[in-house]
Amino acid sequence: MRRTAAAVAALAVIATAGRAATTPARPVSALAALVAAEDARKAVAIGPAGEVYEPDGKGAWVHRLPSRTADQLTVASRAGATIVAAGNGAIYRLAGNGWSAIRVVQHGKAILGVGRRALAAAGRQLFALDPLVRGEPTKLAVAPAPIIAIAAGAKTIVVATETAVYRIDRPGGPLVVFPAAPRHARLVSDRWALVDRGALDLTTQQVTPWPSGLSIGVTSVAPDDALIAVGATHAGLELVTLRAGALTRDPLGVAGAAVGVVVDRAGRATVALADGRIALRGPAGWTMTEVSAAPADEHPGAPPAASD
Repeated sequence: MRRTAAAVAALAVIATAGRAATTPARPVSALAALVAAEDARKAVAIGPAGEVYEPDGKGAWVHRLPSRTADQLTVASRAGATIVAAGNGAIYRLAGNGWSAIRVVQHGKAILGVGRRALAAAGRQLFALDPLVRGEPTKLAVAPAPIIAIAAGAKTIVVATETAVYRIDRPGGPLVVFPAAPRHARLVSDRWALVDRGALDLTTQQVTPWPSGLSIGVTSVAPDDALIAVGATHAGLELVTLRAGALTRDPLGVAGAAVGVVVDRAGRATVALADGRIALRGPAGWTMTEVSAAPADEHPGAPPAASD
């Protein structure tokens, strides 16, 4: 049978639609953050709407908890054994039945810090989220100006305002001006900050320049306090480690935008990508997996009625 040009075009459209249905495009922003664990394989991935992807112990990350947040999340951390996250000025806490908001202050927006402790700030006030006291954050300090960034170590806290960077060396201690940190440095921890084209060690005031062609994205710290970062080059992503003044680079073999990185004491690493992929480094090198949703629970009973 002879087909007209219009019929051939229609069949092409149908075929294209069929292929699109079976191979959907990868989501642009399936993940927003990665929450560290002592074992990098047990890190928890968080989606921008509060989706929680937990490792199933078989190399996959699965979303089972039917809970979302009202705000788009951009950062997540641990407050003790509890996961906390923030977005659009709101702080959330994850419980067994889902997310609930933490009231940091009566009015105004809050920010969540980075580093080894979960700290938050609203305006000039600094709070600890680990642990909460009767469900409320604990006030730690009041800065001379609104706080725009926080980084915490096991004992020391570094906070930045628009005019200066301060260090708090003990709980309840005073804010001491930290001259080693430029005002607009990107804080990573109480030891590390990112400056223009390099990494600043706040303890030694030494700057290590990044290699040419390497664009640094997400950062964290290793258990031994080494600086960990995921950088992008024309060839793809690399895991970059700065330890004792020496840089090491480990190509992941993929391209994309990283939203979180975790490295544990055994050298295992987990890198979460915005599109839902997760890269894992083990003894044999890097492997790749994707987050997924758990299948819906089966409902016992008679099947739906069928029509003739």
